[in-house]
Amino acid sequence: MEKYFSLEHSIGYPRDAAIWFECTACGGRLPSDPPTSVACKCRNIIVDVDAGRIAVKDRDSMRGLRIEVE
Repeated sequence: MEKYFSLEHSIGYPRDAAIWFECTACGGRLPSDPPTSVACKCRNIIVDVDAGRIAVKDRDSMRGLRIEVE
């Protein structure tokens, strides 16, 4: 089951195996806690594992997604 939720950019981004980030500009979906660094195709969202941070160019083109395995 997939459910979108609002992100509070001012307090940081959640990390959990069930939480993903979706770029509405290119449609890319990125895990919030990947084993290696990842970025969407247009590089609007970058999850940098080495630095322990998430970089977002256009916050209006990003949304949170919870994917629960049933």
